[in-house]
Amino acid sequence: MTDRQFIENTCKGTPSPDLCLEIPLANRESENANLTGLALIGLDAVQDRGFEILRQVVDLKNSQPELTPTLDICTEVYNVVVDSDVQSSREALRGGLCKFAEDGMADSAVEAQACERSFGEHGQSSPITDSNNIINDVANVVRAIIRMLL
Repeated sequence: MTDRQFIENTCKGTPSPDLCLEIPLANRESENANLTGLALIGLDAVQDRGFEILRQVVDLKNSQPELTPTLDICTEVYNVVVDSDVQSSREALRGGLCKFAEDGMADSAVEAQACERSFGEHGQSSPITDSNNIINDVANVVRAIIRMLL
């Protein structure tokens, strides 16, 4: 395992140090990770959570069809997260373009907020508030790690 102190010190510089610690410690790739490696592991976590939310949205469409128009908005925004934001951030990090990687994570957080906000705009209560909050928090943690590379 990478020096745990290195991970702890890195995570202290993020908005959610405890959440930050969970991400690399749950991934064996953190064994030899430097700061860029920790950011890449974080990107994987954002993508994984985005896919989980997309699956959750499909289940909700089946069980609560009255939410379908709002859930379609969430599908759209989370497709942006997993297909665009995470991918462009990964490519930017690997190319040393950290500012662009940071922008992708900032957008992921905005997308999670847009999904959540869409329920209120349609006069509905969100059944995925916790999921939206988690991806927002994870994206902001990863963004903070990427910012350390600037």
